[in-house]
Amino acid sequence: MSRIIKIALITAAVSAAFMLVFMQNIQKTEKVVVVEKDIPAGTVISEDAVKVIDVPASVVNPSYARSPADVVGKVVKDGRVKGDFIPVEILTSKDAQPLSPDRAVMTVPVTSVEAKTLQSGSTVSFIVFDQTGSKVIEGFKVISVIREDSDKASLILDADLNSAAQLVPYLKLNSFKVVRR
Repeated sequence: MSRIIKIALITAAVSAAFMLVFMQNIQKTEKVVVVEKDIPAGTVISEDAVKVIDVPASVVNPSYARSPADVVGKVVKDGRVKGDFIPVEILTSKDAQPLSPDRAVMTVPVTSVEAKTLQSGSTVSFIVFDQTGSKVIEGFKVISVIREDSDKASLILDADLNSAAQLVPYLKLNSFKVVRR
């Protein structure tokens, strides 16, 4: 083989190796809870029914449970089959009352700074802004706080239907501020 061909082959092999390492480092993963064995609706989740796996960050929904502590001991409102992710909004405590017809559960994206002082059971209000000024919308209880990364988090909220309906347009415009009560 000529020297040029050998150099070309070595260069191609080294480039391919660098590209492989580069692509593996680009693909971020996140830990999420998945169902290890089928869980019928209304069942209390046990430790052996779930496991944590790494999945590509691009397929992770902010509402997915990230730790077994988020799901073990809670009741699933909707059945899950092996391999399913577990969105926290389908979970309830063993003692929880069913959601009444005048209530809503909603997910609200917030910053990690806003979520830092909040926990399950906290009461929050929203200051919303539009062309006419600002107003406060009250009536929200935190069901769960999901910390997605160092900058982003989500709140799973229980709200009366009227408050939820008032807040939705401001969520779409991202013109709101969370206030702890």
